[in-house]
Amino acid sequence: MGTSRSGGDPEALEDFQGNPERLQELRASLGRLEEFASNARAENTIRAYAADLEDFRHWCKKIGREWLPAEPKTVGLYLGARADDLSLATLERRLAAIASLHKEEGYESPASVAEGPLRKIWKGLVREKTRRQDGAPPLLVEDLRAIIEHLPRYSPTGDGPTGELTLTSLRDRALLLVGWTGALRRSELVALTTEDVKFIEGEGVNIYIRQSKADQEAEGLVKGLPYGSSKETCPVTALRQWLQAAERQLGGRLEGDIFRRFYRGESIGPSAMTAQYVSTVLKRHAEAAGFDPEQYSAHSLRAGFITQAIRVGKPERRVKEHPSHSSWETFNRYVEEAGTFRDNPAEDIGL
Repeated sequence: MGTSRSGGDPEALEDFQGNPERLQELRASLGRLEEFASNARAENTIRAYAADLEDFRHWCKKIGREWLPAEPKTVGLYLGARADDLSLATLERRLAAIASLHKEEGYESPASVAEGPLRKIWKGLVREKTRRQDGAPPLLVEDLRAIIEHLPRYSPTGDGPTGELTLTSLRDRALLLVGWTGALRRSELVALTTEDVKFIEGEGVNIYIRQSKADQEAEGLVKGLPYGSSKETCPVTALRQWLQAAERQLGGRLEGDIFRRFYRGESIGPSAMTAQYVSTVLKRHAEAAGFDPEQYSAHSLRAGFITQAIRVGKPERRVKEHPSHSSWETFNRYVEEAGTFRDNPAEDIGL
């Protein structure tokens, strides 16, 4: 077999000794290759920045905020809205794109995370995503039931025993049960509107997910949530009761965002809670039920459903489809963790 004439082959380099013209040609060729590679990297970066900025501009327009120049608060809200669907590396690139555009247009960058108002937001986001990657524990069905049982209640008569869920509790129960049963990302959960739900008599409720991490073409998908076996933990009943209670409080039909924030106690606001607040809701109620709130995040709802479904023997293909996992590699991590005590060889061996 002949010897390769590569640049790292001593025999190949000897061919150029005493032949300066050929050596100059080689150097020129290497220079052009480096230039091409550099240009390709630059073009890829430009294309990525353009896509990043277009997404930021579109998001700002959707919620009625100025995108150029943008305020740090706007960038912070944007990070929260995209935190579920994007990696830290992609979020960093989007910050870089926003900063670069503002610099080119002569504005002060609103995207610095080294100091200023975004510093704490970014640190919290990194901490939560890192914890999630390390494996925020799944919220299994028994723990979810315990949390629902400990939701705040009030006395309808003012002096009798408590029993009725407060308005906030009705919202939070629906939020947790729909999020868990639908295996939804927190961004998908807070994006739900009244137009996205359709109750099917005798079946349950269909929820329409307009866009998700696994649906980059924004074609949308429909998930069916069936009735539960218990009225207190049925996602369909919980959602219906929250919508009815909200309409009574508003004195009219609820339209638009379903899971809204509250103002001045239990006064329902006009817009949805933030994606970050889903974790706050779960942590608050988990603590009331006796769990360590720092162990859980909104991802625990999604992970809890997947783990529970695998443990009770649901077909893995159908379980994977329900949360819209795009890769088997990611999904198989749940399968491995869920099956650690299934047919365990250390069980019943005499200890």
